[in-house]
Amino acid sequence: MPVALVVLVVLISLLGFCGTRQTEDQAPVGQRGGNAPATGEPGSAGEPRESTAAEPQNLLVPVTHLTSTRENVTREELSQMEGLAVAEESSALAGELLGRPGEDLQSFPSAAEVIDEVSLTPDAVGLVPWDAVNPRVKALSVDGEKLLEPGGAGAEGYPFATGDAAGPDPEELRRVVVAGDIVLDRGQSYAVIQQGLGLDFPLAGGYAAITGRVAEESQYSEFGVIHQFTAERRGEGDEVREYLNGADLALANLENPVIRDAIWHPDAPTFTGDLRLLPIVENAGIDGVTLGNNHILDAGVPGLEETLGHLDGAGIKHTGAGMDLEAAREPMVFDLGGVRVGVLNYQGVPSYDWAWAAEGVPGTAPLVADVMREDIQRLRPEVDLLVVMPHWGNEYLATPEPGQVELAHAAVDAGADLVVGDHAHWPKGMEVYRGKPVFYGTGNFLFDQSWSEETSTGIFVEATLYGDRVVQTRPVPFVVLDYAQPNFLVPEAGGDRALETIFSTSVGPEFEAYKAARD
Repeated sequence: MPVALVVLVVLISLLGFCGTRQTEDQAPVGQRGGNAPATGEPGSAGEPRESTAAEPQNLLVPVTHLTSTRENVTREELSQMEGLAVAEESSALAGELLGRPGEDLQSFPSAAEVIDEVSLTPDAVGLVPWDAVNPRVKALSVDGEKLLEPGGAGAEGYPFATGDAAGPDPEELRRVVVAGDIVLDRGQSYAVIQQGLGLDFPLAGGYAAITGRVAEESQYSEFGVIHQFTAERRGEGDEVREYLNGADLALANLENPVIRDAIWHPDAPTFTGDLRLLPIVENAGIDGVTLGNNHILDAGVPGLEETLGHLDGAGIKHTGAGMDLEAAREPMVFDLGGVRVGVLNYQGVPSYDWAWAAEGVPGTAPLVADVMREDIQRLRPEVDLLVVMPHWGNEYLATPEPGQVELAHAAVDAGADLVVGDHAHWPKGMEVYRGKPVFYGTGNFLFDQSWSEETSTGIFVEATLYGDRVVQTRPVPFVVLDYAQPNFLVPEAGGDRALETIFSTSVGPEFEAYKAARD
């Protein structure tokens, strides 16, 4: 064989070999599709590529345990921190940034192993390349500047910016916010219409502090105790409205029909939302609502049909209920600057299977594993990010129920990227399963169950996206005041306590480590 031909054959073989080595996990961030495991996930096939002298490294981000109350760390604190975990490939850069020898740091073979260490060690802090950050850990700001946040510092303003280190493209960062139950009846009607506080009042909340708390026995708690409370507002107000309207995508559960001939129910567990109150949802910047819940048929089939028309007229997308089974299972799809986000919703409240839609029968999408799995697999190729929002389980339980865990895992296994449930009327525990965040319950949002601190407390689930990947999620706690108005909870006066309840009832190895450290 001629020498030139031999060289050509060898080159072709080498190119073919190199082309088969890159796994989906090693694809650039923002180009990963489907349900690929996140970098750092146990059992993940891909790990960050090893750096070479010719390759610029990525900017480093401090990370800590999901349950940490820390939001920021200073450069000085990091320079003096014992046991700071870094990957071997980042040791030299970290040492240069912090003015300390790289050998003084706790070194791990890869960024994925740093993530593993930090995710299972409640008091650990690590430094990892920004594109290794995933929902198993919490990213911190440095000297008050965040890198992985829409509208954050950006690479140029980041304290760890150095040399030719690469950072994320700010245009690829987006925020998704998911809220809980909305009822445009009872407390909303009382505050806005009966008291004349107006349509701006519900979203005019700012910050609030719990100023007093008294325990009392109650059957409406898995712990046998609820708390009466007092609170006071802090700040100037309107922060909640600004937060929601600032999201790239905001979702919530609409827990009632919206009709013209609504009847006000001051106390009854039957809800008919007054059409005059629908602008509250619009003013909140809510882009889409789920209707697959146990109250959407409180005004019968005519009420459902009227509601669908009003939502369409207001430009609010919806999913989870319809005039037949096919319509109820139709997803919401949103385009976030080229990233397509699909949302599915199902109703699985005990004893409410009578409300499930069927062929030719109006109702809600049934929370049945096979139905959900089929819908996810059908939608998956059409979207870059897939969210499932089940309305499920029993009320007044913070701990995820076994059936909920099973269904959440089934959703992720089928291709879901984020699962956010509701219906319990107070926040539930969470989980990170196969690198995908699961929030088992958001609690109330615009709903008046003001008879306890637990039912008055809700969370926004905030997800930060980079391209088509969820890089961070967090629960943002608030308290509903005056029967109608959410206010962010001050961390030291109610907020940290709300998070502690969530974390102590969460499942998975990250939270088992947290509970073990507390015992």
